[in-house]
Amino acid sequence: MKLYLEINDVIQNGLIQYTVICFSEKMNRNVAILKRDTYCPYVVAHDIYKEPDGTYCWRWGHYYNYLENAYKKYEELILKYLRN
Repeated sequence: MKLYLEINDVIQNGLIQYTVICFSEKMNRNVAILKRDTYCPYVVAHDIYKEPDGTYCWRWGHYYNYLENAYKKYEELILKYLRN
């Protein structure tokens, strides 16, 4: 099932809201950089899915203090999961 997220969308995971910084999707795989207002504000998440209650979850996340580091991991995961 395709997940339609756009830059600046706000999604909920548990009690935390995340803003979508980047999002890429191919077939049933996706990768995103999400920003939250807490410690380690940048999350590079992959295989994001929507729960029945409307919140979002992901299979794996990598957490960063700096956006530059998050972009590096984002590009790495795009090559690994989406460009094959």
